[in-house]
Amino acid sequence: MYDIGGSNPSYVRAALYLLLFVLWGYSLDQRIIQKPVLHCLRLMAALILIWMIFRTFKYEIVTNLTVARYLWYLYYLPMLFIPLLGVYVAMYMGKPESYRLPAKSQILAVIPALLFLAVITNDLHQRVFVFKSGIPGVPDNKVYSHRLLYFACLGWMVVCMLFTIIHLLRQSRVPEIGRKRMMPFILGCVMLLYGLLYLVDFPKVRFMFGDMNAMFCLLYASIYESCIHCRMIQSNTGYVGLFQATTLVSCIVDQNGRVLLRSKTAREDMVCPQDGQTIISPEGMRISSAPIKIGYTVWGDNIRQLTELRSHLNANKVKMEENKKKLHDAYLIEKQLHELAEKNRIYDELEAKHGKQTDRICELLALCKDADADELRAYMKEIMLIGTYIKRSANLYFLGKEYEMLPQQEIRLTFDEAVRALNAGGTECGVAYLTTRAMRTSEVARLLELVKDVVGMTRGGLHSLFLSLSDTEMNLSVECEGDLLEVVSSKVTACMEEGLWLIRTQIGGGDNG
Repeated sequence: MYDIGGSNPSYVRAALYLLLFVLWGYSLDQRIIQKPVLHCLRLMAALILIWMIFRTFKYEIVTNLTVARYLWYLYYLPMLFIPLLGVYVAMYMGKPESYRLPAKSQILAVIPALLFLAVITNDLHQRVFVFKSGIPGVPDNKVYSHRLLYFACLGWMVVCMLFTIIHLLRQSRVPEIGRKRMMPFILGCVMLLYGLLYLVDFPKVRFMFGDMNAMFCLLYASIYESCIHCRMIQSNTGYVGLFQATTLVSCIVDQNGRVLLRSKTAREDMVCPQDGQTIISPEGMRISSAPIKIGYTVWGDNIRQLTELRSHLNANKVKMEENKKKLHDAYLIEKQLHELAEKNRIYDELEAKHGKQTDRICELLALCKDADADELRAYMKEIMLIGTYIKRSANLYFLGKEYEMLPQQEIRLTFDEAVRALNAGGTECGVAYLTTRAMRTSEVARLLELVKDVVGMTRGGLHSLFLSLSDTEMNLSVECEGDLLEVVSSKVTACMEEGLWLIRTQIGGGDNG
């Protein structure tokens, strides 16, 4: 102001301005949480820095009038785009990290681009600034007046600034901010008032506040710094107090294990585990760590209840294993008991069914002791026939428990064995099979019972027996000395023809029976 020290204070002041805005941009990078907002503020800080570089070149280095004039025109690059970035910052407020601006809002960038194009080409049309001599730079750049496009640029900046401040106020959700919320709005009004007074060439404004470029840059930075201070723009400031006040047992240590920050609940003897290990104290506190940028974050978890619960679970597990073994042993015993009971039931059922036959075998065996050869042969023949019947009848009993329908192979095995037993006893016997399908097991058992009854009624006077078995009936041709009319029933017919007994029974129990 008083030209003390020549041009040296100007250089120092320019360097301080540049350093100030570089540090401000760096601090934004360290504080702002929301990535889209951070990108806009980074770009804003870069434009302010470019603005100050243009200003420094124009006033401190450049002497050519044309170059100085175009540096002046370049001021409008940050002047037009910084307000647009402010609009984008306001629109990002209250939105999630993944939010992206709609295409309509991105078209807004066309407006400052066209206005800057008009400014940078002013020498061709002079629609923004018009020089008194009519020719830019003749005799200098200082005597000029404003035209319509200049006021369009001014209106763009004012509208963007008002929209930004109002939108930030509306989107703020932080309670109990009070009068602090008005700080960005007040600074915005100061900026508009300063610009208006500077525009009307109010002498004291230029004398007291000096360079308009530096003043605008400082006001822009102050407005957005006040938004951060009022918590309209989210930042990580206050984390130290929050960390210290937290109820978590935690601390932050450097690479050497020295504690940098400690919560109130963390003990003084809390140490950082090495190599990602976990320490469990006798009191049941588990100390864990994880690497961070400056060292490690260490936290503690009270796992006493979990440890006690785990011991209880282990004890219950051992007890359950013991109970499981006892239950398994009990199951095996119960299974054996059920098997034994089932065997006894089957034995009793077969005993009740074949009791007479077994008694008869016992009688015959007793008679065999004092019998001669012919009698012994007759007794053994009857024992063999009774045993064959018992065997095949029991076999049909077990097959009937598993199969309702008996295949032809099992049917043939049943009657073939009976025929072989009769032939072995000296009786001429044969069988013819005309079956084409399976038969019910109960029907096969009934047919075998019928053959047994016929053989039993002959009382040892059986000479021949021929059996014909089909899907619908069984025919017996019997030559014997006894009377077989006793076998007649509702299902069995018998008649004598030419010395032969013809016995017939219908069969139900095929696939369709």
